Amino acid sequence: MCDAESLIPEITDDDIEWVRLLMRLDPFDEPRRDFLKRRSTVDLSACPGSGKTTLIVAKLAVLARKWPHRTKGVCVLSHTNVAREQIEHRLGRTVVGQRLLAYPHFIDTIHGFVDRFLALPWLYSNGYPSPTIDDDVTTAYRRGVLGKDYWSVQDFLAKKYSGFDRLRIVARDLSFDLGGKPFPAKPSTRTFQHAKRAIEKAAHAGYFCYDEMFVWAKALFDDQMDLPVWLAQRFPLVILDEMQDTFERQTSVLNAVFPRNSDRVVVQRVGDPNQEIFDLPDSPSSTVAPYPDPDPARCLGIPNSYRFGAEIAALASPFAVHPVGSGGLSGIGPKGPGVAVEDCKHAIFVFPDGSTDGVLDVFGEHVLDVLGKTLVTKGTVHAVGHIHQDDPEVSAGHARYPRSVGHYWSGYAVELSRKDPHPQTLAQYVRAAQGLVAHGRALSPGVEKIASGTLELARQLGNIGDLKRTARVHRAVVEALEGDTASLTAYRGFLRRFLVERTVLSEDSWPSHAEDLTAVAAAVCRGETDTGRAERFLAWPNDDPSLGAVASSSSGDVGPNIFRVNGSSGTIGIQLGSIHSVKGQTHLATLLLSTYWHAHSAKEMMPWLLGEKSNGEGAGKRNTQRLLHTYVAMTRPSHLLCLAVPRSALGDDQALDQNIATLKGRGWLVAEIVEGAARWCD
Repeated sequence: MCDAESLIPEITDDDIEWVRLLMRLDPFDEPRRDFLKRRSTVDLSACPGSGKTTLIVAKLAVLARKWPHRTKGVCVLSHTNVAREQIEHRLGRTVVGQRLLAYPHFIDTIHGFVDRFLALPWLYSNGYPSPTIDDDVTTAYRRGVLGKDYWSVQDFLAKKYSGFDRLRIVARDLSFDLGGKPFPAKPSTRTFQHAKRAIEKAAHAGYFCYDEMFVWAKALFDDQMDLPVWLAQRFPLVILDEMQDTFERQTSVLNAVFPRNSDRVVVQRVGDPNQEIFDLPDSPSSTVAPYPDPDPARCLGIPNSYRFGAEIAALASPFAVHPVGSGGLSGIGPKGPGVAVEDCKHAIFVFPDGSTDGVLDVFGEHVLDVLGKTLVTKGTVHAVGHIHQDDPEVSAGHARYPRSVGHYWSGYAVELSRKDPHPQTLAQYVRAAQGLVAHGRALSPGVEKIASGTLELARQLGNIGDLKRTARVHRAVVEALEGDTASLTAYRGFLRRFLVERTVLSEDSWPSHAEDLTAVAAAVCRGETDTGRAERFLAWPNDDPSLGAVASSSSGDVGPNIFRVNGSSGTIGIQLGSIHSVKGQTHLATLLLSTYWHAHSAKEMMPWLLGEKSNGEGAGKRNTQRLLHTYVAMTRPSHLLCLAVPRSALGDDQALDQNIATLKGRGWLVAEIVEGAARWCD
């Protein structure tokens, strides 16, 4: 037993039964019990919907109950704070939950750990002021440094298919690039010098983007080679969640400070290598610490999902790049009332080449017919695709059509589909805010989004002083307006109008709304303001279809990127987005849309649909990426899985009937879309 293992309490069968009752969980099977008991360095590959975060929380609860050390703790890191939120939700009122959320344990995001233990100590010790770490705020400060020169830099980068907001520091000497790509101008040019000035002025004022903190983390490690020893003394056990989404830079830093071959620390990594879709297609795989570990003795697997049943598992399993378990992906769900999953009719909708008319309508009708209008209110329905960025050169009839999600509905807005939208205009800020509070969700995210738009407008109008340093933007705006009753009343009225009363945005009414909020933003500023500087930001975005006229007879304004279907048996809203945007989600029904990336995805994936190929062996680099995206999309729904494919993906006329018969034999219903309506194949 290594030194670190001896510091970790043993988890027994009695402990597992205790935590199961505490958290009101079903009995754990052997793969899950193996992970709970494991005290050594290991990688866990857990399939979609397997409850891995719940499993991590259960393990932490037992460890907290038996933890004997006062100055040594467990370090749990992920890309989000889901683990911490689960602890607060499930264990917040228990003694073990309170222990986990306090010293000496640390449960946070990877960024949070890097900031607190690595980057900030280096910045403080090297004379940088108290940092503000935020992409939007830092970009705004850099933009403010340049003043009117900003537009010359932004216009130049836009012509290079990039943007000012992609500027990133890449080394301790403040050298920079554009999100991993070289800056497209020589150092001697005026454009390069403007960008350099913006980077350096912002850095010396303490403004940095999130990913730039890894630069300072590496700097600390380079300066203090004993850092892993010090950290191991504090954290003998490290659990890394969502490991497949860790970028190369993050993996390098984490492996440097928590080396997996060291006796001083136990590192347990949890994730799913079949959902590795967040890295760039051409980025190198980690050679320092590949996940999962190539040594099978240091690997565990959970192949059964609580999210969906056996039918969806069987349809999705061939698309797993890495085979799941010895018998493929297994479905043992879903739980709860509703239509029996074995009665769900998973369908492939074949649409004519060059026209996607009716695809979303037919899908919506099918969901209503299969699941019923009562059940569809208990979950969400989504249509997703790999590519969702528009290409103005591709339209109906083009060889690459449909290239993106937007080709299935002209009302789709790419920017507002992001998990954290970064609008380019004030109207888009308001629209994004309305989307955040749709369907009865909490108002606070929408309030913060409108406050952020107000602050961005104020920054463009004039001087906002130190307001840009706060993380709670709404509170900062309210405090800035204290003493100005009229402006504060107007601001709160704006929030009520768009978030509570849900006033619909229109091009005709927008100038009046913009004028009201401009007066509020001007009141936030110190000194003189200039409305002309914010002309672009205040303008109605005519190129944003989500703010324009209704794009379909079946659509309605029910939220950003939601296509409304009024069927014969009810009404349904279909949320459109990229596959990236729905990772980690559970849907009631999901439609996978064929998009174009070097080739039509449905055509390239057809051998796997027909059973001619399985898993990733021999798939090639691009089809490996397609398999990963397809697998993630196909494992989102609990009840109903559907695909939309162009007619050409099924081969020529001679192959069509045979391929349809094969698909039906593999568990699919098949319908051809003719003049916007479904014609089911017998």
